[in-house]
Amino acid sequence: MIRNLLAEFLDRASRELALRPQYSMKEYQHWFDNNPEYLHNGAVERIQLISPLTLEGTNNLYRAKFWIERPNDKKRYHQQEIVVKICKFWAPAGKNRQQRLKMLLSAFQDEIRINNLIRATNIEGVVQSFGGGLAGRHPYFKMEFIKGCALDKTFKKNLSDDEVLHRMSQVAYLANTISQLHYYQIIHKDLKPKNLLLCQDPTHPNNHKILVCDFGYAQAKMRETVNEYGGQLTPCYSAPEQAIMGENLSSSVDYFSFGVLVHEYLTGEKLFPKAMDIFAEDDYKITDRYLEHIRHGRQNAFHDSRFPEMAQWIDNMTTFDSHERMQKSENLFFVAHKLREQVNALGYRDVNTDFLWNQLEEYKRS
Repeated sequence: MIRNLLAEFLDRASRELALRPQYSMKEYQHWFDNNPEYLHNGAVERIQLISPLTLEGTNNLYRAKFWIERPNDKKRYHQQEIVVKICKFWAPAGKNRQQRLKMLLSAFQDEIRINNLIRATNIEGVVQSFGGGLAGRHPYFKMEFIKGCALDKTFKKNLSDDEVLHRMSQVAYLANTISQLHYYQIIHKDLKPKNLLLCQDPTHPNNHKILVCDFGYAQAKMRETVNEYGGQLTPCYSAPEQAIMGENLSSSVDYFSFGVLVHEYLTGEKLFPKAMDIFAEDDYKITDRYLEHIRHGRQNAFHDSRFPEMAQWIDNMTTFDSHERMQKSENLFFVAHKLREQVNALGYRDVNTDFLWNQLEEYKRS
C-alpha cells in the first residue's frame, strides 16, 4: 500500500515538474536519444533534430534526420530527412489542469491514429506519416519532409492563361484528395493555406501537386488544441458552423474551406475581404458582425469563360447554411474530374491531370 502511494506521489510530482510551456531542441534531443523505438528484429530507430520549423500552438515541428541502426552495426540504414511533430507537455495553470493536459495528449494520440489510417488507405495527396512514438513524456510522430512552400506563398493576382490552366489542374487534384478523405470518413476541419503544401521537388513523385497536411482537428472531440489566434477555427477559411456548433460537424466544413481556398488561389483576392479586419477589430473573436459578413459579404472575383461552372461552384461551396451548402454543391470527386476534362480539352495536361485520368481508368477496370 505504501509503495503504491509513493509511486502515485512520485508520478504526480514528475508530471508537475515536466509541465513546461517550451522545451529546447537540445532537451528534446536528449529524450529521443534515451528513448529510441525498438523494432521487432532488435534494430533501433534514431532521430536527430536539425532545426525548428514552428514552435507555436500546442505542438512543435522540427526538421530532422531519421535512420535505423541494426544490432552490433553502427551503419545508418534507410536514412532520410523527415519532419517530427512533438506534442508539448503543457496546459495553462487553472482549474482541472491535469485533466486538460490528458485531453491534449489524448487528442494528439488521436491525430497519430488518423495519420496511420490515412497511410493505410494509400491516399496519395497527403503528406505521408511514418508512425508515432513516445520520448519520455513527449508523444511525437514522424512525417515526410516536403521541399516546397505553403500555399499562401503562391497567391498572386493577374495570372496568365497558362498559369490558370496549371492551377486548375492542381485544384482538380486537391478536390480529389479531399473527396478520398471523405470516402474514408476523415474530415480535415482546418483546411487553410498553411495546411496545404505545394511540392517543389523534382525528385518527389508528387512534384507540382498540392498536398494536405496537419490533421490535428480531424475527427477531434473536445479538442484542447488552438490555432494562432487562440481559437478553435481559422478566420476567413473555417465554415460558420464551426463557430456556431463546434461539435457534430460534417464534411460540409471542408467544402466551405475548399471554396475559399480555390478562389484565393485562382484570383489572389480574399473571398470575404473584410473578414480579417472585422475579426481583429472585435478583439480577435468570432462575433455576430463577423458571421454577418460571412453570410452576406462574399465577393467572388473569379471570371474565366473557359471554366463556366467555377464561379458558381465557389458560391455554392461557401453558402452560409451547411445543409443548403451541401444541397447546392457538386461532389468534390465530380468537380475534380470535370476540371480535368476541361483542362485537357484546352490542350493542357500535367502530373495532376494524368493522375486523375489513370485513377478513373482504374475505377473503370475494377
